[in-house]
Amino acid sequence: MKNKKTVLWFALMVLALGMTVVCVNGCVDRSINGTWDYHNEQFKFDSGNFERSNSAGYPSIQGTYTTKNNEIKLYPKFRFGIGLDSRWYSKNEKVGNERLNSAYFNPSSVKYTHNGNMLTIDSKVYILVSPDGKFTKAKASGNTKESVPAKKSSGSVSSFSGRWQLVEGRGDAEDVELFKDGTGTADGNGITWKIENGRFHILHPFYTFSAIYNVKGSTITFTKDDGTVIKYQKK
Repeated sequence: MKNKKTVLWFALMVLALGMTVVCVNGCVDRSINGTWDYHNEQFKFDSGNFERSNSAGYPSIQGTYTTKNNEIKLYPKFRFGIGLDSRWYSKNEKVGNERLNSAYFNPSSVKYTHNGNMLTIDSKVYILVSPDGKFTKAKASGNTKESVPAKKSSGSVSSFSGRWQLVEGRGDAEDVELFKDGTGTADGNGITWKIENGRFHILHPFYTFSAIYNVKGSTITFTKDDGTVIKYQKK
């Protein structure tokens, strides 16, 4: 109990003082929050969310990110200007008679170092132009049919084991693999999972997840307590 209290106290102090923590399994380096400029390119980082654009503010990619060992892992959620009209496109969204496959949204990793007002990303030195990295978050245009929140769980529990990829909503992980023994991985980090009291639960090194589930074919739709809907598709 004493050790748990010590860990909790340290975590609260980190949040209160804004300290940068060395992450073991990948978290978010909030010290890089802000708008960073390199010639004709900009990055905006905002506590786990990012936007990439040109220096005039014309966007190209939005998504989420984690940091670990001086590496930023980028998870694109939206791409701008694919197709004939200038708007945001999300994964699996229909463009004409085709849907954007996951290749447009593959995660990527870049090396970085941060020193005051300079942020070096893969040898490019970005200059801090604003400590504010907030931006207007993109939304799907409506060419994808969004799932309706479920009121109770349904579907076969035996279908959970396997590899899953995020296809709808803002999930905590892009790629998830669940094993029959109750263990698994989420974006490469070890997790444990279980079905209990009609809900799906995940224990991750940095968060917990609990939701109502609906299994239908090769997709699982989760509904969190706040009504947020997240959908994964089996690989």
